[in-house]
Amino acid sequence: YMPKIHIRAVGRIGSGWAKEACAEYTKRLSVFGGIEIVELPEGHKGSITPDITRTRLAESESLLKNISEQDMVIALNETGNEYTSVQFADLISSCIMEGKNIVFVIGGSWGLDKAVLARANKKLSFGRMTYPHSLARVILLEQIYRAKMIANGREYHK
Repeated sequence: YMPKIHIRAVGRIGSGWAKEACAEYTKRLSVFGGIEIVELPEGHKGSITPDITRTRLAESESLLKNISEQDMVIALNETGNEYTSVQFADLISSCIMEGKNIVFVIGGSWGLDKAVLARANKKLSFGRMTYPHSLARVILLEQIYRAKMIANGREYHK
C-alpha cells in the first residue's frame, strides 16, 4: 500500500494559465505516484446573496466526505503554519512513512467552516496575504512537487 496525496477543493479552475500550470504539476507528480484532485461545487448554489454560514456548512460536508480518521488532513488557511520548502518536504515524507494519506483541503470564497478546521491535523498558510483560489492551487501543487523532488534527492530545489 502506497499512501496517496489528495487535494479536495471548493470551486473549479477555469481555462487559462492556472489550469495549464495545474496540469503541468499534476503531470510532473505522476512519476511520484500522482495526485488526486477533487473539485467540489460552491455551497451557495449560484445565489447572488448567499447565507455565508450555510454556504460554509454545505462546503464543509462535501470537503470532509470520504476522509478517514487515519488520513492526515491539511487545511489551507491564513492562520495556519508557514513552512520552508524543506520543512514541508519533511512533513509530507513523514506522513507517507507513517502510511497516511494526505488530504489538502481548500475552501471556497468565504473560507473554511469550523468543522473542517477542527478536523484538520495541520493548517498551512502561504503567508498572510490572500490569494485567488486558482493561484493558491498552483502554489500548492508546485510546493508538493518541490517537496517530492527534495525528498527524492532530485535536482530542482535551490
